[in-house]
Amino acid sequence: MTWTSLITWFLVISSAYGQIPDTGNLQHCNRTQSLSQTALRNILQRVPDADKVREWSRYYTNGSHVAGQGLKQAQWTQALWDKFGVPQTRLKSYVTNLTLPNEHRVALLDTERSGNQVIHEAPLIEDNAATAGDGQVPFIRAFFAWAGKGNVTAQYIFANYGTRKDYEDLAQANISVTGKIAVVKSTFGSEILKENKLVYHRSNQATVARELGLAGMLIYTDPQMDGGITTENGYQAFPDGPARPPSLIERGGLGTYTPPGQIPAVPISYNDAIPILSALNGHGPLAGDFNDRWQGGGLVSLGVAYNVGPSPENVVLNVYNNPDVWVGPVHDVIGTISGCVFPNEVVILGNHRDAWGPGAADGNSGSAALNEVARSLATALKEGWQPLRTIILASWEGEEIGQPGSSRWIAENQPWLNTSVAAYLNVVVAGGGTNFHAQGSPLLGKAMRNAAGQVEVPAKQNASAQTVLDVWGGKLGLGSGGDAIQFQASTFSFVDFGFTGGPKDPVFPYHSLFDTDTWMEQYGDPGRGYHLTTTKVWSHLGTALAGELILPYRIQDYTPVFRDGLNSVSSTAGLSSHLDLTSLDRVIDDFAQASAAFDTYSDSLADQAKQQPSNSTLLSRVQEVNHKYINFERFLGDPDLPSNDTSHHLVILPSPYYFETSPFPGLSSAIAAEDWTRAAGFRDKIVNQISRAVAFLH
Repeated sequence: MTWTSLITWFLVISSAYGQIPDTGNLQHCNRTQSLSQTALRNILQRVPDADKVREWSRYYTNGSHVAGQGLKQAQWTQALWDKFGVPQTRLKSYVTNLTLPNEHRVALLDTERSGNQVIHEAPLIEDNAATAGDGQVPFIRAFFAWAGKGNVTAQYIFANYGTRKDYEDLAQANISVTGKIAVVKSTFGSEILKENKLVYHRSNQATVARELGLAGMLIYTDPQMDGGITTENGYQAFPDGPARPPSLIERGGLGTYTPPGQIPAVPISYNDAIPILSALNGHGPLAGDFNDRWQGGGLVSLGVAYNVGPSPENVVLNVYNNPDVWVGPVHDVIGTISGCVFPNEVVILGNHRDAWGPGAADGNSGSAALNEVARSLATALKEGWQPLRTIILASWEGEEIGQPGSSRWIAENQPWLNTSVAAYLNVVVAGGGTNFHAQGSPLLGKAMRNAAGQVEVPAKQNASAQTVLDVWGGKLGLGSGGDAIQFQASTFSFVDFGFTGGPKDPVFPYHSLFDTDTWMEQYGDPGRGYHLTTTKVWSHLGTALAGELILPYRIQDYTPVFRDGLNSVSSTAGLSSHLDLTSLDRVIDDFAQASAAFDTYSDSLADQAKQQPSNSTLLSRVQEVNHKYINFERFLGDPDLPSNDTSHHLVILPSPYYFETSPFPGLSSAIAAEDWTRAAGFRDKIVNQISRAVAFLH
């Protein structure tokens, strides 16, 4: 079915909804609902338990469970939810491309040496790292999923963060990168990139390197990203203190299944980067001689001058990558609590179980929290609660290698999901620090703020009680991550939230074998208070969306987002002579009026329906309003792209590491590239889709 025909179908169905009132379900639900809203809120606050969180976390983190190794954990999770009393659970498997490390090597060589030419060889696994429990699958060595196969020996350069702008700086300094191996910093948590509004994932680093003709790439974790929590500032490295262990290696995926021509790429620790970067000392310009983006490397005190190279002809790197790649299953667990009034409207709560190492924070703090959400909801069911809408709990496998678990499930169920998904609520890291983040569809901002305002953050010594809303501030950022990417691509309303590391928190051992229960117990979330806080926000948000007669949404919250996007692209120097944005300005004005009127009508209808719950005409109008809330975001899809393309959403782009993205990413990118034909095309698509949305709201 084409996108245009889907929109037509939505409009037809929307009209039909107003003709099929069913007050019987609502009256029956009201009669059998023996749990008050106050009692429900009390259950959601009372049930989550720190000791249970520890129990669930210790199970998940006891052995390797990268994508493809998750069957036992899926079966255990399903049995646990059954034991809690989740009414319907099932295990769903999907066949996909899988990968694990096989043969790989990173070695620094001096080709002029006689005999042994190896200066340094990286072990590609952490020192004194976690080991699996008895009978469990051992944890894997470090590698990048979907990096290219190859065995390359070449001179190398230091390329800062490996962004396109970094390579442009090198070109201006007459540094040739063709055929060389790039050594670059991880972009995880980079404040410099945030300040420069450069949203870069490791997959972007690999793509740019390939496009510019490099032969290979190494990514290392520079202590620069750790703020003040460094050994240089006197902190001990984990396990003796909160600083980054020198041997920590950040694993990860480079997108989805290996694209043609991908170059070999391998992650290394900063301990292994030191001899490699030190060998560049005195060769080529200093990074400090470039612009602000190149400043501040954290290895200066350890002998690294941060010269960019290239290395001398005899000093080369050997980068070898030969992973195992095969086709096999990933396993999702789906739990369903049917709605008693609107069973075909669904609220989905999801998390991924798979991890690169133990995964105590990413993503099994979220897995433990989801289990506590399941236990809370099952407890409420036993005490007489019923949601008006259906709630689906989803434990995905495969997020770390490109989200095959969630993407296959969406594809299989797309026909009914297209008109049924009220919201997708995603948590990856429930408790990995003290910094609360929330990103997603502006539509969900009001509901997210309401839920966050009902839950207190863990109390600090001598501090007054604060809610999550107090510490967060209430601004829902743009962007998506984890399995939320797949729902964002399908233009389903979504939010992704949780507690991650703040600037003064212990260093988060992201994607490493140090992301252990021990780290969590000592530094990440010792009392599991942040796990519990996320659990409660998740439960409050899910039950509110599933329990209110009219969805607590605000379409008009998209207006300032559209305005910000317009203002951002309009600020481009000399734009007016190339691209006229008058039509976009006008349609945003039209949208502002239509969305505000629709939300006002929705509020009025909600008040009337509460007073006259048996009025079939009012219920018909309620169904129509809900249907428009559910399907509004579908109008923000790019009609020229399939719904499984991560660039399908015209307003929101996936954002690595919780970076906030800018609205209208396609339009912004075309303007930045001075591709005025493409920019005009994006402008026209955006104007057309917003115009359709305005008509839909009338």
